[in-house]
Amino acid sequence: MRLAFKLAAALIVGIALVMVANTLVRVRREVELFQRDQERDQRVMGWTLRNAVEAVWKTDGEAHARAVLAAIEVGDLELRWRWLDEVQADPELADTAAPLRAGREVVRVRHGVDGDHRYTLVPMAPEHLRPAVLELSETASPPRAFIRASILENVFATTSIVAMCSVIALTLGYWFVGRPMRLLTAKARRVGSGDFSGPLALRQRDEIGALAAEIDATSERLAEAQRRVAAETEGRIRAYEQLRHADRLKTIGQLASGVAHELGTPLNVVSGHAGMIISDPTPQVSAASARTIVQQTERMARIIRKLLDFSRRGASRLARHELGRIVADAVEILAPLARERRVAVAVVAADAVVAAVDPDQLLQALTNLMVNGMQAMSGGGRLTITVDRRRARPPAGHAAEAGELACVTVADEGAGMDQETLAHVFEPFFTTKGVGEGTGLGLSVAWGIVEEHGGWIEARSRPGTGSEFSVFLRDEAP
Repeated sequence: MRLAFKLAAALIVGIALVMVANTLVRVRREVELFQRDQERDQRVMGWTLRNAVEAVWKTDGEAHARAVLAAIEVGDLELRWRWLDEVQADPELADTAAPLRAGREVVRVRHGVDGDHRYTLVPMAPEHLRPAVLELSETASPPRAFIRASILENVFATTSIVAMCSVIALTLGYWFVGRPMRLLTAKARRVGSGDFSGPLALRQRDEIGALAAEIDATSERLAEAQRRVAAETEGRIRAYEQLRHADRLKTIGQLASGVAHELGTPLNVVSGHAGMIISDPTPQVSAASARTIVQQTERMARIIRKLLDFSRRGASRLARHELGRIVADAVEILAPLARERRVAVAVVAADAVVAAVDPDQLLQALTNLMVNGMQAMSGGGRLTITVDRRRARPPAGHAAEAGELACVTVADEGAGMDQETLAHVFEPFFTTKGVGEGTGLGLSVAWGIVEEHGGWIEARSRPGTGSEFSVFLRDEAP
């Protein structure tokens, strides 16, 4: 309704201004007509009285003529007998002497404190008599009653027209603008909240009706696109989860030989002590061998449990966890692969570095980064994992805010990468490894997991100096 009120108010103000201007013009024109009629009436009256007074002056003398002039009363008109030489001696009327001597009347308007006065001077000059002047004067301003009546008449007409136009403008504004705009606003709010139902169906054959029809058509297209995007998103999520799981299985495959070796030693110990129990069934030997068997069995169960936990898929659940423990689990899982590749793993962890993470998901991301670092050192080397807090600024387009964040850094001593390669390391299926060594999914999966946590990964590397991947994580769940 505010737009309808604005349109109605603009129309009403415009009409009011036009009517006020018309009133001023009409009053001014009526005043001018009044003054013109007054001037004409003075002239006609002046010549009429001049002829009558001049005739009496010729026949009965000056005194009788003055008496006749004094006896005449014409409204507010004042009559005065003046000699021409007196008029000529008056500084304000000296320039009127010439036309008066020529027999022409003179009209003058004097401005005074009490208002304007119009003077009409008519010459009287009978033969052989002293030239005289008949002076007629009256106020030149129209009567206040006349002006007041004219103004009231125009004000009444203006008020009536404005009131009638206001009612019409508000009614039409509400019906053709206010109501449709309210419906359009409600529809826009529903669309903004994701609700594309409820067509407007405005029956107006104008621009607003066309806009409503276009909004309805757009809502239908958006609803269809929303359904299509929802289906595609669900498919992508399933595919991405399958890629993550495939990446875990790939890592488990890489660890298989190391795990087999890791389980070989305790199995030999168990086999040896079982043989001792058989060969020497004395209580002391049996008890000692049984304890050793239990210890080695628990060691093997712990190794297998870690692998099972790592390979198991689960829904993402963010909570505050200490990052040092997750890093320790990753190092323990990858210990066989590190020994196989002659990689020394060093962990530098600050106390109580906590972030909002899903431990299983983050474990997979860190494992991918660590495996990538181990594979970069073909001849062995040192892999350093640092856990601390750092001040960081998120990359362009990231929703996180700058500040002090939890950080896990994985640094290797491999061959490093140039800037062109570094720009593509997080792209799916991009790899610089040989056939059979990598699928190009590890870093992209790690990137996706960290992004789901509301964080990001920064990669730094130069050829010949190794690579460094820093994972920045938030203290609270996004």
